[in-house]
Parts: sequence; structure tokens; C-alpha cells
Amino acid sequence: MRRKIEFALYFIAILFFIIRYADEGGEDRRSRAPANQPPAVLLPDDASLPRDEGDVLVELDPTVHSGVGTAFSVDNEGTYVTARHVIDGCSDVFFVHSQGGLEKVASYAAQRNRDFAIIKAIRSTDFHLKLSSREMRRGNDGFMMGFPQGNPADVRATVIGHTEMRSSGRYRMREPVIAWVERERLPGFGGSLGGISGGPVFDGAGNVVGTVVAGAPRRGRVYTTHPRVFGETGLLKASEQGRTPTLSNGITAENYHSIGKTLRTSGAIRQVYCRVS
Repeated sequence: MRRKIEFALYFIAILFFIIRYADEGGEDRRSRAPANQPPAVLLPDDASLPRDEGDVLVELDPTVHSGVGTAFSVDNEGTYVTARHVIDGCSDVFFVHSQGGLEKVASYAAQRNRDFAIIKAIRSTDFHLKLSSREMRRGNDGFMMGFPQGNPADVRATVIGHTEMRSSGRYRMREPVIAWVERERLPGFGGSLGGISGGPVFDGAGNVVGTVVAGAPRRGRVYTTHPRVFGETGLLKASEQGRTPTLSNGITAENYHSIGKTLRTSGAIRQVYCRVS
């Protein structure tokens, strides 16, 4: 009888500790969330984008160096879009041919209040990309195409929110941007996405909804211009005219890399070389 009582007491004591510490993650309490952390909130599909944590800080080198980026065609008149930091301070700007040759552009000009620039090519492409001012929703996939690290490649990412990008150094600027988390790179590679700056980000219907402007590889983040930039710069209407790619099945995780190859081959997406004398 005495042994039964002892077992009962042991059982009650063990049960007490299980209940008492079940929510504390055992002995490793480093994984516990801070007591003042707000609870997660599920957002409906049509809700406006939540703010990503913290502003994006970009420190620009005061000295301009030669480098590469990406640009894409937006009308039938040889107009291309890229990022301001790709062509800012350049002595000359060229398109790079797949064989390595250079083609000097007719002109280029940067916006002063955003990381956005316009290039005029000497000749136009057979077709151009269609722009959209539609804001993507949290959880939507997007497809970024260009020349990261100077090589042709594509990135699939998912919208997580919006934030503000603050640039300092060679010039100072603040602008709203869309934050994405990387899902896949094709072909696979590690490290920086440098070189894809200025490249387009597509929605599933094949419309361009932003331009790549920054990345944070350690966090798996990519940042793109807000889609309203296309309307504010007067490019939206022009992109609706003329010949645009026909994507009957849209862009998906299964076909985005092959579409990227096609758009680069056609010249709708091109590599840009900035030469500094």
C-alpha cells in the first residue's frame, strides 16, 4: 500500500512539471518569443500589403566603378528601363551581346527621386514587355529575370510586404519598395544577385510589376520598385501599344526559366555595361 502511495505521488509530481513547462520549450528557452512580441495576424487576400520589418538601407560607394546590370524593353521606340544605380555616373553605357560584343546606347537618363532610369536604344526590338501598375498581394509569386553576377539567370520570389528604401553615399534618396523573399534561383547559384539590378519582375500573367533595385542575400530578401512608378513616369500607356509576348499559360514555377531564356535571346531583356573612364 505504501509503495502505491509513493508511485501516485511520483506520478502527480511528474504530471505537474509536464503541465508547468510544456509551453516553455523544455530546457532550451532561447527559442522562446519575447513576451512583448505581437501575435501573428492572418491577412485576407485582398488586404493591402503589410510593412516589412525596418527600412532598407543602401550605402552607395562614393566612387563610381564600371559594372553591369539589366534592362528591359517597354515600347516599340527602343525605350528600356533599368535602375538608376546601374547607369549613374557612367562615362558610356552599352548593351552587351551574347557573344560579348558591345552596342552603345543612344541616350540614358536617371530619375532623381527613385532608383529608376530610362535608356534609349539605337534600334527597337521585335516586341516589348507589358507594364502594370497593379500592386501585388502578400503571398503572390513573382519572377525576376536578368543577369545576376553577370550571368543569365532567373529568380522566383514571394511578396512579403512593403517598406522604404533609403540610399546614401554618392546620392541620397528615399522611395517606397516592395519586399520579396527568395524561393528559387535557376540555374542555382549562391551569393549576391548583383547584376540583376534593373531587371523586370513579372506577375503570373506575364505583366511587369516592378524593377529589381536591391537584395539582401543573407536574409533571402529582394526589393523592387513600387509598380506605380510606371504610371508616374509615363511609360504605362506606351507599353500597352505594339507587340508584346503572348503567354497563353502565364508564367509559373515550371516555365519561368525557359521564358527568361526566350526574352533574353529576343533582346527584350538585355545586359547593360556601364563604363567609367
